Amino acid sequence: MRIRSTILTALAGLSLLTAPSWAHRMHAGVTEIAVNERTQELEIIHRIYGHDLMEALDRTGLDAATFLATPEGLAAAGTYAGETFRMADTDGELLALSYVGAEADGEFAWIYFSAAIPAQQASFIVDNDLLAETFDDQVMMTNLRFNSAVRTAMQGPGRRAPVRVRFSD
Repeated sequence: MRIRSTILTALAGLSLLTAPSWAHRMHAGVTEIAVNERTQELEIIHRIYGHDLMEALDRTGLDAATFLATPEGLAAAGTYAGETFRMADTDGELLALSYVGAEADGEFAWIYFSAAIPAQQASFIVDNDLLAETFDDQVMMTNLRFNSAVRTAMQGPGRRAPVRVRFSD
């Protein structure tokens, strides 16, 4: 029993030592969309892995936190996310997204946008292609929160088409 315990402890320790090399094999991100009651605007917040963003921006040799602290990094993140994320109202009209900024927090990059709240909120069309051109297995989950209801749009391998999310029948 003691030998088995020692072997299991050694394997657990070895897995901790090698964790950085295998810990991030999944490519996934989350986008949260909600009404900011204070500003009366939509807030669009993307959270993706910083090193994945650096790869998409062809800046693999740079640290995301350092890069996003520069004017060039902020501009690149905004341009990139603005080109790969789209949202439309009930009638299919694209919403004009205003880039607010970006930052790194730990291993994640946060990219912020705002938009005017559309008059019609029965449904929205989400096309979240963040990192999809860089990683074939990229999955993006977009959560939309309106009037205490939450709907989720999932896009990933085999499901890249825009998704209509309904808030009323």
